[in-house]
Amino acid sequence: MNCYDSSNPLKYMPDNKKQSLLIIESDNAVLKNLSARFKKRGMLVITAKDGYEGYTRACNESPDFIIMEALLPSMSGFRIARLLKYDERYKDIVLVMITTNDLQTVNEMFEACGADKILRKPFRFKELVDAMNGRVAA
Repeated sequence: MNCYDSSNPLKYMPDNKKQSLLIIESDNAVLKNLSARFKKRGMLVITAKDGYEGYTRACNESPDFIIMEALLPSMSGFRIARLLKYDERYKDIVLVMITTNDLQTVNEMFEACGADKILRKPFRFKELVDAMNGRVAA
């Protein structure tokens, strides 16, 4: 008896797998707001409040997208971005940084870290979704 029937293959993952998003943000209000808005869009949202926890979760969960603050406790967003973007296992994760700093001030660090996009706070939610390359389900 053949256990595998090619006419009816088993599916371990549904075709409509939710896109996952890791939000690394030390500000509780921003973290809760972004988390709620992306959950409403049908995404699986993972959160972290500091750089070390965020980096660990990124490595363990390998999300489709990461949104993170540039200046975080324990490890900066720029360092996390560089570690992830220069690692073959994680380089394809879409990484968007958010900062309260003037963009010209942090531009050199942003370009060196390899992140896909940086936005200055305050930003509109639509700007964030657009920065994620339109790969978020509408």
